[in-house]
Amino acid sequence: MNTAPSSTLSSGSLNAASSEDVVMAAAQRTARVAVVFAGIVLALMVANAVASRSEDPAKATRLIELQHQLTLHPGDEALRARVRNEDKRVRQDYLRHRDFALRGAWLMLAATVVYLLASEVVRRRQPQLPAPRPDAATRARMAAEATFRSVVTVGGILAGTLATLSVLARHDSLAEYARAADRSPARTVASAQSARDASNAPAPTAPGLPIASASPQAAGSGSVAQPEGGTLSGPGTLLVPMPTDRGAPPKPAAAPELAKKPAPTVSASLAPGWAENWPRFRGPEGTGVALNRKPPIKWDGAKGENVLWKTAIPLPGWNSPIVWGNRIFLSGATAESREVYAVNLDTGAIVWRTAIPLPAGVPVPKVQADTGYAPSTLATDGARICAMFVTGDVACLDMNGKLLWTRSFGPLENPYGHATSLVIFGSGLILQLDQGHGDDAKSVLMALDLVSGKTVWQIKRDVGASWSTPIVITVNGSEQLITTASPRVIAYDPHNGKEIWRADVLGGEVAISPVFGPGYVLVANQGSNSAAIRPDSAGDVTKTAVLWTGGDGLPDIASPVVFGNRMLLVMTEGWLTCVDITTGKPAWDADIATTVRSSPVLADGRIYLTASDGVTHIMEAGNAFKLLAKCPLGEEVNASPAFVGSRIIIRGKQHLYCIGAK
Repeated sequence: MNTAPSSTLSSGSLNAASSEDVVMAAAQRTARVAVVFAGIVLALMVANAVASRSEDPAKATRLIELQHQLTLHPGDEALRARVRNEDKRVRQDYLRHRDFALRGAWLMLAATVVYLLASEVVRRRQPQLPAPRPDAATRARMAAEATFRSVVTVGGILAGTLATLSVLARHDSLAEYARAADRSPARTVASAQSARDASNAPAPTAPGLPIASASPQAAGSGSVAQPEGGTLSGPGTLLVPMPTDRGAPPKPAAAPELAKKPAPTVSASLAPGWAENWPRFRGPEGTGVALNRKPPIKWDGAKGENVLWKTAIPLPGWNSPIVWGNRIFLSGATAESREVYAVNLDTGAIVWRTAIPLPAGVPVPKVQADTGYAPSTLATDGARICAMFVTGDVACLDMNGKLLWTRSFGPLENPYGHATSLVIFGSGLILQLDQGHGDDAKSVLMALDLVSGKTVWQIKRDVGASWSTPIVITVNGSEQLITTASPRVIAYDPHNGKEIWRADVLGGEVAISPVFGPGYVLVANQGSNSAAIRPDSAGDVTKTAVLWTGGDGLPDIASPVVFGNRMLLVMTEGWLTCVDITTGKPAWDADIATTVRSSPVLADGRIYLTASDGVTHIMEAGNAFKLLAKCPLGEEVNASPAFVGSRIIIRGKQHLYCIGAK
């Protein structure tokens, strides 16, 4: 009998079985190696996370002190070399931990994928148990092993993710410094360098950490005060031009020879993320212009119509809400306590509230009812929130409500209570601390480092008490900090506090913040003038760069808003005057016959003006007065609203409201 075919079949079966065994063994070994490799990587990532989190905070302090010494001894090359070495080491330490975490995460992911693929090969090539009576115990054991492998895999992935996030989410001073230096664009550094060269100020070795100021400068006589201290890093400026009216050509101005000169390019100075948020008083530009917003034009607070939510705020305050992402920030205070709040933009829930301690030995001033103890609007850069109170105390918190630092500048000599709002520029917080009478050298403009709260630069101001908030603009590509007080408008370089120009055009008790239009800085105040000033000159420009001054419809609380070649002025009594920017002459007048303390906002071609009785008057932003709607809130309002996306945030006397189409 011929047995060759059966022998051949048996040999083929053995070879196939042997091949299956080889593949199975290789897959099992690969899975084991992947597990061991992932375990080693995970252990190293955890060690890296622990090392990153245990960085010595004294390193930041040493760098701060070295930079401060360099400002005092700019010619010491050995000291400069030490600063460079310390700066390099701080950055390299942070970047090494960060890059290790990222590489480890990718290796963990790769090992996990290899392990899962190898396990799948093993599973598919496992011999099927005989039917119809399979080995139940074997099947149970295999199921348990598969479950254990899945748990180990998911646990390893989560542990690796947490280790990575632990490194990337650092917010200590070293990490903040290294990140700021790493992302600082070359053009910003170049701009700051040119500003330093122009002022002969010593250059810091890198942005981020502060250069501390020396003792306050004594007031000089007969000359412009010079700033002392260091330099702020730039904001990463995004130039967003104001919308302009391209209709009829401008009419002849009051100063024909000035109007014939080509107008400078004037626009807002915006850091990344500002345009889509509401980070300071009167929005991204500080001028009440809400670009790319689509707010509603109908609501009723008493009936709940288009009121998305309404939240009671524990402590009173007339400061205006600011918004970053899905958080609204505001503060409240009494004579005995003060707090900062974060409110969820979508739900209205108070996410956190942080008490700000009262400094010992500082008397609490007596204030007017319409000023209160928390009149100053907060400011944020998306990483920190800064608040100021009528006592002259400044507090800085992180986005989770943790108090980072405080400074006390009180008591401030102000008849109604200090109410100027805060401004953030680049790596610094700018304070306009105007007080006294102007001839007593009490007013100060200063910049604090956002990370540490230390003074970066400061300069004396020869002006009296004011309540206005400065703005930062770019003029032909260079930043200017525009301030108003009696009797003058003064522009400074926000990097170092050096004065650029001044114009004596104001008087009275100045509470009106400046704005800008096509080619000009625009100011107004009751008891003096409105004025248009070309900001591209230097020195005293009162007689050389003031295009016009006017006396119609001068406001005393509400700041103006600009649309095209028009500026709207709002008197407290409700009288509105629209001024032609090119001539200073009124284009139209109107009377809404109600008290107004809130500043107007331009959004989607309309002007939103909220009166103290809570009724928002919505007008067409055009060449004639046209009232489109009146929307009641049902509560007293003195704060200016915030506009984000298609929603309006309004702070009433007791509640915070979110208005939006339902």
